[in-house]
Amino acid sequence: MLSQKKSISAIAITLSIFGLTNAETALSGEIFKGKLGESTLRSKQLIEGSYTENIDAAILFQQGIREYNRKNYPNAVVALRKALAFDPSLAMAHYLLGNSLAEVGDFSGAVNEYLVTINLQPSLPEVYYNNAVALSKLGRLDEAINQYQYALSFNPSLVDAYYNLGLILEAQGKTDAAIAQYQQAIRINPNYAAAQYNLGLLYLKQEQTEPAIAAFQQAVKSDPSFAPAHYQLGLLLALRNDLDAAKTSLNKAVGLNQGLAQAQYGLGVVHAQQGDYKAAIGRLEQAIKQDPKNVNAYQQLGTVLTQRGNYKAAIATFKQAIRLSSDDALTHYNLAVALHRDKQLPEAIAEYKEAIVLNPNLADAFYNLGLALQQSNQRQDAISFLAEARELYNKQGNQEKTEQVDLFLQRLALPATPALPQK
Repeated sequence: MLSQKKSISAIAITLSIFGLTNAETALSGEIFKGKLGESTLRSKQLIEGSYTENIDAAILFQQGIREYNRKNYPNAVVALRKALAFDPSLAMAHYLLGNSLAEVGDFSGAVNEYLVTINLQPSLPEVYYNNAVALSKLGRLDEAINQYQYALSFNPSLVDAYYNLGLILEAQGKTDAAIAQYQQAIRINPNYAAAQYNLGLLYLKQEQTEPAIAAFQQAVKSDPSFAPAHYQLGLLLALRNDLDAAKTSLNKAVGLNQGLAQAQYGLGVVHAQQGDYKAAIGRLEQAIKQDPKNVNAYQQLGTVLTQRGNYKAAIATFKQAIRLSSDDALTHYNLAVALHRDKQLPEAIAEYKEAIVLNPNLADAFYNLGLALQQSNQRQDAISFLAEARELYNKQGNQEKTEQVDLFLQRLALPATPALPQK
């Protein structure tokens, strides 16, 4: 039969651009562009309450605060370093200097300043949190975990610390521990869409489809503009065969992000499963236009074109898929079917054989190869491949196909109209 590749590649699992939503840059305090927790206000109060007896240090520190709040971080670094030259014990100057260095990408320098701050004022959760973020950027993950844990010991409600712990633990392959951290973040903030999304991805990684669907549903409820969450939800609903709901979610994803090629691809698959081949072709062509290296989109488009009888276009499409990825047995098989139905028997035979080399258990390839050889007057070779197809069908428990091959083998001894390849 013509194998329609219904499996939808889950981007989330491979953690590409729609993988884990990363909040690592969301340092606490009036700093990075990410989310800021309750720690922001406390940091500001502490900064404004900082005390030094050195007037020069005080003036330069205030100048550093002004530059910092204006997001002029290089100037803030200069002013804060000058302030610390007059008074090295000014803890909040070290803290803001660490934040400013992190903002300009000097994470090693930031860690050094945070450690000095901790020595001077060891009970500020914001400092441990920001130190953990900088350590994560340096790849020092175990140290980062330790610093997040210190932050939480001082402030158990620091929701982003649980979230970022989840990110690190997931990166270390500790899926269950990461799930626990995301769940804790959600308990503190039930509308934490990024945590709900990442939780869904981890459930998906564990093949827990229903919990993953629930997590993505919560993510889009918390943030209706979260296009990747709509996309992931649509994929899972399609795999559950809830096609109308899948189409709704995927359409929302595309509506929020027209450039989301994978959502266009998903819609193409859903339309094809519903038999709306015209709509499927349009979506799949759009997916290919947005991502010319999307092998799955070429494979699905070739399948739909074959089902519509547009064999020459299907052949060209499958060939493009093979140029991008030459080792997929089903693509070679489907190309062979399109060639076979277009009556290009030598080319079809070659592709069936290639499919068999790549997947020796592909019973349909043996069967259709037998048909093509019989139609090419290669009777003995045809019998050989049909017998192999029968054995594979029998091993796979496919009694209907086994009996079908038996009947065809019996007919080979009699004059008969050549059979067409199965679609």
